[in-house]
Amino acid sequence: MKENYLKNAEAFVDQVTDELQLFGLYDENLGWANCHAHDNKDATAVYLFWSKSALAEKLKAEEWANYKVAPISLPVFLESWLDGMQKQQVFAGVNWDENLYGLEVEAMVLKNALLEKMQEVEKENIE
Repeated sequence: MKENYLKNAEAFVDQVTDELQLFGLYDENLGWANCHAHDNKDATAVYLFWSKSALAEKLKAEEWANYKVAPISLPVFLESWLDGMQKQQVFAGVNWDENLYGLEVEAMVLKNALLEKMQEVEKENIE
């Protein structure tokens, strides 16, 4: 199972750096979709993000039925979200499945993975 979660997280990084955006579920009154951490006792919450709007759409059920799939630009995510999440010990759940399973990633770990992938892509484009 963990292997699938790792693949989903890697796909998230690849697709988000390629498309320069990601998606969350958002409600005007309740904010962004989040849940309790499964694996990390240090996490105050896990905010959920997906690399494709269709993946986020699958989670619009039960408690999130009235939420809207909302795009977040990658630059805004890198500059405005991840540092604050790290300070508040909020982890990122990336490309979680319909059963709410996937990797819980520390905000700085995710930020570093995204920045590394962006540098990799830049190098390839230069060469």
